[in-house]
Amino acid sequence: MLNAFVNLLRMSIANLASSLTRSVLTMFGIVWGLASVIILVAIVSGFQAQTERRWEQFGVNMLVMEYAKSFERDGTRYPLTYDPGDPAFLKANNPYIEDAQPEVDCWYQMQVGDKKAWYGVVATTPQMRELRDWNPDHGRFFNGVDYERFSKVAVIGGRVKETFFPDVDTALGESITIGGTTFTVIGSFDRHHWMSDWSVFIPLSTYEISITPVTGGSRRNRANVTIYATLKSLRDYDKGKLLARRLLAARHGFDPKDENAIRFRDFAARWRDQAKKVFLAFFFVFYTVGTMTLTVGAVGVMNIMLVSVQERTREIGLRKALGATQFGIMSQFVLEALMITLAGGFTGIALGMALIGAMRMLPLPEAFPPPAITTSSIYIATIVVIVVGLAAAYYPARKAALLDPIDALRSE
Repeated sequence: MLNAFVNLLRMSIANLASSLTRSVLTMFGIVWGLASVIILVAIVSGFQAQTERRWEQFGVNMLVMEYAKSFERDGTRYPLTYDPGDPAFLKANNPYIEDAQPEVDCWYQMQVGDKKAWYGVVATTPQMRELRDWNPDHGRFFNGVDYERFSKVAVIGGRVKETFFPDVDTALGESITIGGTTFTVIGSFDRHHWMSDWSVFIPLSTYEISITPVTGGSRRNRANVTIYATLKSLRDYDKGKLLARRLLAARHGFDPKDENAIRFRDFAARWRDQAKKVFLAFFFVFYTVGTMTLTVGAVGVMNIMLVSVQERTREIGLRKALGATQFGIMSQFVLEALMITLAGGFTGIALGMALIGAMRMLPLPEAFPPPAITTSSIYIATIVVIVVGLAAAYYPARKAALLDPIDALRSE
């Protein structure tokens, strides 16, 4: 069997080499079609990667998990209490999550001298500054040392600063009383018309031990607990969300189908869905254009194979007279067509990758991201080349295999 294939391969190479110029020209359509597909898909992939990076900078690639006060199971309601180990548990067991940090939000009456006002308190970790892109306009955010030492430090929003410290530029070093505990201001934001304008940020460790609970209930029961988890890739949003819900359900005992126990806030679901549709449309159009180009190349291969059948009619008749089977004749022409299309396909892939590499070295405008080569486009291109080769070879090969040996030997 192996010897027969080797002989068939040698005959095919010899036949193609005897008409080398024709074979090379036939490959051109396949080469150009594959190169076009690779380049167009790489350009779209570059824009998609740039969009995802920008979304990650805006926090769109983040799972926001809000804890409810209780959950229902078998007709009975049970309290749902945040476990301080939940963020580390998610980070360790959810492969889609890069980092996870907690946040406790509540409202307190704050006081500076005779001035009193209600504002939001955001108790969290130092790592949240990077996750949420919280960079004070003045001073600094609290750090790991502040957190470990339970320091009574605070970063205030623009509206809070205007209410309590209207006559100073930054309010750094000033004192503000929250829930009976006095904090020193180490950072402040300017007015940005965000929720941070109405908030005061303090270390979660300090909040847990220092602030007087809200009257009428325990601190955690009255506060809102949220975990912010960044994903390693925006494309894993749905998988990361599903696994996070299952992990927390198993840890706290609620039904993973209960969407009210842990509520996920998605700030950009509509953006992602629309972007997916747009990019899918581009991919579809470009793959269609490439496929049409390859179809033209396949027609060229088919025509060349038909010419080859006509030129080798006597040879086919002689081989059949000596005992060659229809399968053997058909296999030879299919192999020759596949060799042409595969050689053209791999050359087209190499050419496309080379051109993409050259484009990446050019000083492209900032709005035009460098094209990105994806393995999926290479796999798809290879599969399409094989299918095109088989489709182009079938009719000529079948025509050759069905030739009558007597009529073939009589041909001029």
